[in-house]
Amino acid sequence: MRTVFALILIVLSCSNCSNDNGDAIDCALFDPAFPTLFLKLVDANNTNLFENGTLNPDDIKVMGNLPNTGFVFNPADEFAVPDADIRMLDNTIQLFIPNASNFQYTIYLSANDSVVVDFSAELTKIPCDLSYYLPLEGTFDTSKLELQEVSSLQFLGVLEP
Repeated sequence: MRTVFALILIVLSCSNCSNDNGDAIDCALFDPAFPTLFLKLVDANNTNLFENGTLNPDDIKVMGNLPNTGFVFNPADEFAVPDADIRMLDNTIQLFIPNASNFQYTIYLSANDSVVVDFSAELTKIPCDLSYYLPLEGTFDTSKLELQEVSSLQFLGVLEP
């Protein structure tokens, strides 16, 4: 009797240890991270134009070759540790990354001054039939805009208008 009970217990245990779904993701619970794009506007001395008062985020307008463009101003994070990587995103503007391999933003700094930035991005597929475009680089005027990954999927470009 003990042997039969032990065999039944072993068979049940082994049947629950299948590796078929070991890598499967429950898409109902899947909460993926998506990339974000930040621009820091600086002068020739690499001084942030928001920090020194040259630019006011309320005076800036952003237009693009896609619908619903705009930006979000990312003020200094007073609660972050002074040397934390996230502080690199202080006083930047966050732009939307569209579902396109090429997109363009025009940043109006004032009524007479604007900067046009062209971006290229790469399609990245993730589980649960989701995908996003990962920004690769940007160009403005004849200059290349390098994008640095500050932390996972957070990209920063330093722009000297």
